[in-house]
Amino acid sequence: MNHKLNQLKQDYQNIPIPEALKQQTKLSIEKAKADLAESAKTTKPSRQRLFQAAKSDAAEPALLKQDTKKSSVFSFWIVRGAAGAAAAITVLTILVNSNASIAYAMERIPVLGAIVKVITFREYEHRENDMEANIKIPKLQIEDREGNLLEDSTNKLNDKIEAYTNEIIAAYEADLKAAGGEGIQAVDLDYETVTDNDKLFSLRFHQTVTMAGAVQMEKIYHIDKQTGELITLKDLFQEGADYQTPITENIKEQMKNQMAQDETITYWLDSDVPEWNFTELSDSVNFFISESGKLNIVFDEYKVAPGFMGVVTFEIPTETVKDIIKDGYLL
Repeated sequence: MNHKLNQLKQDYQNIPIPEALKQQTKLSIEKAKADLAESAKTTKPSRQRLFQAAKSDAAEPALLKQDTKKSSVFSFWIVRGAAGAAAAITVLTILVNSNASIAYAMERIPVLGAIVKVITFREYEHRENDMEANIKIPKLQIEDREGNLLEDSTNKLNDKIEAYTNEIIAAYEADLKAAGGEGIQAVDLDYETVTDNDKLFSLRFHQTVTMAGAVQMEKIYHIDKQTGELITLKDLFQEGADYQTPITENIKEQMKNQMAQDETITYWLDSDVPEWNFTELSDSVNFFISESGKLNIVFDEYKVAPGFMGVVTFEIPTETVKDIIKDGYLL
């Protein structure tokens, strides 16, 4: 029996754990230890019962016996064949039943596979002579697979959206005041879900400011559905990887090819104004993952080309970054 348990433990330890899950688990365990230490000062009987439940061979896993208002289900999926998965789940159950800190911590790990919903939206509408604004402001909700609200992640996303839309409204109101009711301007902001797959949820905003001409700008927010957290472009890649250089070089190559094939296309690569030229990818650049699983880089109007080019998008071949991309993001 001991030999069999040792073998199961060895099989479990050899299974690779996703980096994001590893970090989340570590943080959750540390928080749990701190919570338990604080709890022990005032609720020793409850803590004692928790340890007794964890040590009981007949007891359910301790994390299912917690007397808390919030609960989450930890789904442990491993694709390594039936034997490997069974070994991992067996050892995981042993660890949960024998260590109350781990059980307590695991209860607080967000469920893998979050669900993101646009639950409502409000509109900022204003019209005064030739000045007008129509700004749609969505409110989102992030839940685990059991329908439990992931409050922290939801608040972070909605706070960022509110800050972004408030900035647009403030700019419009400042222009309105400066014009004294005599200005000519239209500000429109709308949004769409541009990515919603097993890995990512992405909400894309389209902003148009029209005066003598129209200027288009984009903003895209991304939720990693495995963690429920907001992410940026760098989070798609392995820790410390140089993703900017290969993507920058690929975009430059695409620009040159497009200009060679169509004389009406212009990008700023070797313009007479050096500060206009596209030289490297910004950390904050907008992007999205297409339905075909390809990375797309999005530049606002005037960022890398004259205004008549509008918002421009470059699809990056996965081959360009295949050695540094994290598993599951691109195809």
